[in-house]
Amino acid sequence: MATTKPKTKIVATLAALAMVGFAGSAVAQGKVKIGYATVNDPQQALGAEIEKRFAANPAMKLSAQNFPASQIGSIPRMLEGLQFGTLEMMITPPGFMTGLNPNFQVLDAPGIFDNVDHAYKAVNDPEFYSQYSKLAESKGITMLNLFIYGPTSFASLKPIRKLSDLRGLKVRVLATKMESAMVGKFGAAGVPMPYSEVLPALQRGTLDAARTAIIVMTGSKFYTVTKFVTVVESGMVPSATLASNVWLKKLSKEQQAFVRSTASDLSKWVNDRGQEFGKRAEQTWRDNGAEVIRLSDADQKTFMDTVRPLGDEFLGTNPQTKDMYNLLKKAVAKARM
Repeated sequence: MATTKPKTKIVATLAALAMVGFAGSAVAQGKVKIGYATVNDPQQALGAEIEKRFAANPAMKLSAQNFPASQIGSIPRMLEGLQFGTLEMMITPPGFMTGLNPNFQVLDAPGIFDNVDHAYKAVNDPEFYSQYSKLAESKGITMLNLFIYGPTSFASLKPIRKLSDLRGLKVRVLATKMESAMVGKFGAAGVPMPYSEVLPALQRGTLDAARTAIIVMTGSKFYTVTKFVTVVESGMVPSATLASNVWLKKLSKEQQAFVRSTASDLSKWVNDRGQEFGKRAEQTWRDNGAEVIRLSDADQKTFMDTVRPLGDEFLGTNPQTKDMYNLLKKAVAKARM
C-alpha cells in the first residue's frame, strides 16, 4: 500500500496537465494562453485587449492566445493549470477559488454594494485589495487585477414577477451555503452547478432558473431557452485576472513588470466595458423575444432587506472569513464617502 499513493498522485498530476493542454515549449517561446469560462462578454473583451497590448509591445517577446467558453478546460481544471504552470493566465470570478481559500467568497455577500461604481471602488480599496489579492499566492496563483463584471439577475423558464414566484424553484447558485440560503429564504432550492452545465440543465428542465449576471447569460444566449429574466441586482459579480506563479518566475523582471502593469492598467477599462455590456444586455433579451422583469419596489426592498444580513451570518461569524469580511465592510463604508 505504501507505494500506491505516490503513483496515484503522479497519474492524477499527469492527467491534470493533459487536460489543460500542456505545452512545455510554449512558455519558453513567450506564448501565453488566457483561459476563461465565458464568451461574448467583458472577460473575452479583456482577454482580447491583453492579447492586443502584448502584440503592440514586441520588445517584451510575449504573445497571447485566448480560449473562451472553457475551451481549455473547466474552471477547476484551469485553476489547476495555473498552479502547475501549464496555463499562464486566467480570467474568472474569484468566488470559484473558495476551495483554495474560503476568504474569496466575501465579495459574494448579497446586498453589500450600492451599484457597480461603488463596488469597484470598494474592492480596489488599497487596504482591502492588498490582502485580498494575495489569498492564492501560497497556492501558486497571483491576482493581477479585480473588477466588477456586473450585477446579478434570475433567468427562468417561468416568469418571476414577485417574490412568491421563487417558491419551489430549483435555482442554480454558487457552491456556498450562503448562496443556497439566499434563495432558500424565498422557498427556492439552491443547486450548485458549474457554469458550463447550467444551460443544458435548463434545457432539460432539471433547473428552473439560474442566478448570475445578465451579461454572462446574454453572451451564452440563455434567452434561447429561458424567456424571462428578472433583474434584481442583489449582488455584484466580481472577476479577476490571474497568473501562474510558475510562469511568472520564468519571465524576466521586465516581462513581469509589463504583465502586471498591463493587467493593472486594464482594471478600470474592463470595469467600464462591463457597464456597456450591461446596458446592451437587456435589449438583446427583448430583441430575442424574452421578457425583462423587475420586481415591485416593495418586493425589491423586501428581497434586499432579507438577504443583506446573510453576509454577517455566514461570513462575519466564521473564524476563517470574519477578518477579511470586516475589512471589506470597512472598504464598502469608505467607498461611500
